[in-house]
Amino acid sequence: MKKLLLIVYSLLMGTLFVQAQDLDSLYAQSMLRNGMEAPDFVIDSASNARLQDLRGRFVVLHFWASWCPDCRRDTPEMNRLHEEFASDSLVFIHISFDTDREKWMNYYLDNQMEGLHFCEMKKMKESAIAQAYGIKWIPSIYVLNTEGKVILATVQIEKLRKRLGLLDYSRVNIPRGRRATDPMFPGGDELMMQYLARHINYPRTASNYGLQGQTVVKFLVGADGTISNVRVVRNRITADDRLVFQRLAGDEKRRVREQVLEQFAEEAIRVVSGMPKWKPGIRHGIPMKVEYELPINFKIDYGTHEMG
Repeated sequence: MKKLLLIVYSLLMGTLFVQAQDLDSLYAQSMLRNGMEAPDFVIDSASNARLQDLRGRFVVLHFWASWCPDCRRDTPEMNRLHEEFASDSLVFIHISFDTDREKWMNYYLDNQMEGLHFCEMKKMKESAIAQAYGIKWIPSIYVLNTEGKVILATVQIEKLRKRLGLLDYSRVNIPRGRRATDPMFPGGDELMMQYLARHINYPRTASNYGLQGQTVVKFLVGADGTISNVRVVRNRITADDRLVFQRLAGDEKRRVREQVLEQFAEEAIRVVSGMPKWKPGIRHGIPMKVEYELPINFKIDYGTHEMG
């Protein structure tokens, strides 16, 4: 009996091992074959950018959904792969079959899934993209070469890592006008410094006590150049304040310091929020929403307020 059980166990484990090693033979049979051209589709509705606009770069197409247990299991490894391999020469596009926009966005934001995101808000069986790419199972993954042709079609993320490690980046040829650039204030940094000097009102409490500081703000520059989500990430008094505060009692010292920092933050947010539209950042040749960090120095000595 023990021998029979051992044989059954061995056969079962052998079957599981074969299945684990051969998932593509089970779930990727309908996917596009190597050498086939990837069907085109809009990848960014804000800029009307299409997949074919990424020709000249390598592309990873990751078909997934936030409700999919296997997709959620692969999320940490997909994030590691993006961190290790993503560049202006290799673009990750996550194509979701979610039907709830809030759940979809919350998942990829909460899990810091970097790359481009696209969703038709349709079930997989109803999705035109799923049909075009032969997707019957998720997660499913493609790697496209610089000519937009399939060089990997798989449902196994470990195969993705191996294939990305073999890419020949000497084949990448990105026109100068489609290379990655950061957002820019209209006219450049010098005009931005002039704008800050003209529009910042030096906080009253800081002026009264002769205090200087630096406030670092982060904000999003949209694909159309609009500023949004302005927030303070660092805020400090930079001048030597020992002489200022030595004549103040402990509670009064804390009150003044907190008030000055609060005023620095409020003024920085006010001025940045009121800026004119910027020249948007370019990622993968596409105008995209990009986060930007800006240090603002409050320097009462010179009567100016500068970019750091």
